Amino acid sequence: MKRLLAFPIFISALLITAGCTTASMDNAKTTERPNEPLINTYWKLVTLDDKPIITQENSREAHFVLHQEASRLAGATGCNSLMGSYLVKDERIEFNQMGTTRMACPQPQMETEQGFLAALEQAAQWRVDGDTLVLSDDQDEPLAHFQAVHLY
Repeated sequence: MKRLLAFPIFISALLITAGCTTASMDNAKTTERPNEPLINTYWKLVTLDDKPIITQENSREAHFVLHQEASRLAGATGCNSLMGSYLVKDERIEFNQMGTTRMACPQPQMETEQGFLAALEQAAQWRVDGDTLVLSDDQDEPLAHFQAVHLY
């Protein structure tokens, strides 16, 4: 009689253990975030020279999108529209032919715009970790951090 009960108990324990292991592996997979693609992603500026960027009320947030077609850069500086081109090769990046519209902006937005444009001009390297993009200079010093934003 004990042998008849031992087998179902053993099988039940084995199934419970296997289920717990599978559940914990599934949880580990869901907490890891895959890297967002550099190209065709809306990158919102979140820090500039390690200072957080605060979007002023009734103003555009500083961001850019690297469009694949024609290696086109489009975005906003926090005040003005931003356009240009880019070149990516491995972990290297270069922004070219950048231009902005010329609207007058309040001082905090002008500071963000000037810092953002300077960071793009100095950027030489890029790295994506999950939903975060870091642009760095030639000495691998971070210039700006961005967060991927999903528009839909």
